[in-house]
Amino acid sequence: MPPVLDKIVFVSRLAKTSDVDKEVYTSHSGYLGPGQIPSSAVRMNIQPASAETTVLVDGVFGKTYKAFTSSSGVVEGMQVTVSGTGEAYFVRGREVHDNGILPDHYELVLTKDKR
Repeated sequence: MPPVLDKIVFVSRLAKTSDVDKEVYTSHSGYLGPGQIPSSAVRMNIQPASAETTVLVDGVFGKTYKAFTSSSGVVEGMQVTVSGTGEAYFVRGREVHDNGILPDHYELVLTKDKR
């Protein structure tokens, strides 16, 4: 049974700007969701990370999260913004799980800060 993907998020990637001192993230669309259908909205489940995961990624307790999705293309360095709340997370890690139980399943490590 696939995980419950209860949030809709928009994924942004760092864009090049003329001002080298300013970081700008722009929304990226075209992610392939279940059934290989292109979408700009990605379904995701976000939950607090365990203490072990937080230590492994050199994160801060209370600001490190695990996320699960079935959409490919979300990689380290991207920003994830939750629809409705506007909460922003930064992708710090990605692991692909392609087993018979959960095909096309991606596990992400997110943080509230850019570190």
